Amino acid sequence: MATVEEHYERLLAHHYSWMQGGHEVQVPACMKQFEVLDIAPRECARALDLGCGSGFQSLALAHLGLDVTSLDTSAALLDELRAQPGADRVMTIRGDIQDASLFEPRGPFETVVCMGDTLTHLDSFERVESLLKSARANLASSGVLVLGFRDLTRELFGIDRAIPVRHDPDRIMTVFLEYAAEHVHVHDIIYVRENGVWALTKSAYKKLRLGSERVIELLHAIGFQRVDHTVERGFSTIVAR
Repeated sequence: MATVEEHYERLLAHHYSWMQGGHEVQVPACMKQFEVLDIAPRECARALDLGCGSGFQSLALAHLGLDVTSLDTSAALLDELRAQPGADRVMTIRGDIQDASLFEPRGPFETVVCMGDTLTHLDSFERVESLLKSARANLASSGVLVLGFRDLTRELFGIDRAIPVRHDPDRIMTVFLEYAAEHVHVHDIIYVRENGVWALTKSAYKKLRLGSERVIELLHAIGFQRVDHTVERGFSTIVAR
């Protein structure tokens, strides 16, 4: 089974933005979400995006007026981010989000986000705890932390484990899930049609079965005073202040 980095390099980075509707859909949606969450930038406000992917959240924060530092391990996704409108306000760094030395010199940050299922890419709850402590340590005194991930604690059974993601005339993506005690084995299956011929690409990696309640308890334990939680279609958004 591939590591997260190998899986993205081999398959997912090439389809990541398409599978979610593209920047033209996701960036405005993220801007609206941040406005609802009342993430209003002050003068010279700085934001940190941990696991930024192709930049949906980074670009939304930049369009809202923040100076953004964005980390990811995928060179392809960072290249895609840098090619987008508004990327001039985003400093991209390729590296491990758990290496605080990569972003500490640019803090403290008024806003830190870790969204798009990035937390479930960590291989243990201890690593999640370490990352959240690092995020809190690099927040300004009145800062806000925004987390977004799919709660995978509820197990699916039988054919419900096969989940259609997206399709168009030339591309079809399906995910198949296998559950273990602490992780979900995620099998991404993608068909692409080129010159009338369908080609199959497939790869699998692990996601952490991370529960929202456990994350909220941890946020209170490490010193956040107010934690708000919403769920939409199984996807949790947690805002800690």
